[in-house]
Amino acid sequence: MEEGFKQIYGDSVFSFLFDYKMEVARKLLESGEYNVNEVGLRVGYSTGSHFIAAFKKKYGTTPKKYITASS
Repeated sequence: MEEGFKQIYGDSVFSFLFDYKMEVARKLLESGEYNVNEVGLRVGYSTGSHFIAAFKKKYGTTPKKYITASS
C-alpha cells in the first residue's frame, strides 16, 4: 500500500499527512480564532511543545512568530 500511495502522490503516507496537518494548522493560526495550543490539539498533537516543534520543522519558525509575521 505504501508503494502504491507513493507512486500516486509522490510522497510517503507519513509525509503526506504531516504536510496536510501543517497546512490545516497554518490556516487555523491565520484565522485568529485559536491560540497555538488549541491549533495543536485540533490537528492531532497531544502537547503544545510537540506541535511547535513540528510546525518549526515544516515552516522554519514557531507558530507564534508566524502569526506575528503574517499579521
